[in-house]
Amino acid sequence: MTKTASIKTEYQVTVNYPVWQRVEKIAGQFNLSVSELLEHIAKGELKVVAVPSNSETLKYRDIANYFIWLASQSDVEINAYKLQKLMYYAQAWHLAIYGTPLFNADFQAWVHGPVIPGLLEKYQSQFSWEPIADKIEQPKLSEEIGQFLEEVAEAYFEYDDETLERMTCSEMPWLEARGNLPREESCHTIISQESMKKYYSASVKEETSV
Repeated sequence: MTKTASIKTEYQVTVNYPVWQRVEKIAGQFNLSVSELLEHIAKGELKVVAVPSNSETLKYRDIANYFIWLASQSDVEINAYKLQKLMYYAQAWHLAIYGTPLFNADFQAWVHGPVIPGLLEKYQSQFSWEPIADKIEQPKLSEEIGQFLEEVAEAYFEYDDETLERMTCSEMPWLEARGNLPREESCHTIISQESMKKYYSASVKEETSV
């Protein structure tokens, strides 16, 4: 009698990076690896329940207020132009990591970098180039969004508005929106969210491949 050789079949499921990050985060909440988490789910020891998510895009003023509030808690000065760059990087990295915009506004490729005109006008008219002195209570955002904005702040709060201007004006989304315009020429072209997502997603992939 001949023994039948056992054949082990392996299957691979490919998920995008934001989904994988979310699964890792859930596993970490139970002090488990991803494979251990999936094993517990397969055994019925953990139940997966789908709940409707709030897919409504936040208002840009809520995000701006959070940065202003956070700066007041950190003894960091933010003027109208630095706020624009913080908003821009928050939108850019949210597009890169999660694939969706964080808030409901577009940036224009102005001479001094990406700008939301209405937001700039509000604070420039009040404070000019001086630090924003509004007293703002902590905006009611989800824990996940709050943590994300704090990570953006941790990365960019240390830079002044001129440094952030040089950074954004050296990156492809702003450069592509302006095309061949001279550096000091006025421009109101919108920086496309697709170009932001593409450019900053490449940076995310570089970091995760190291």
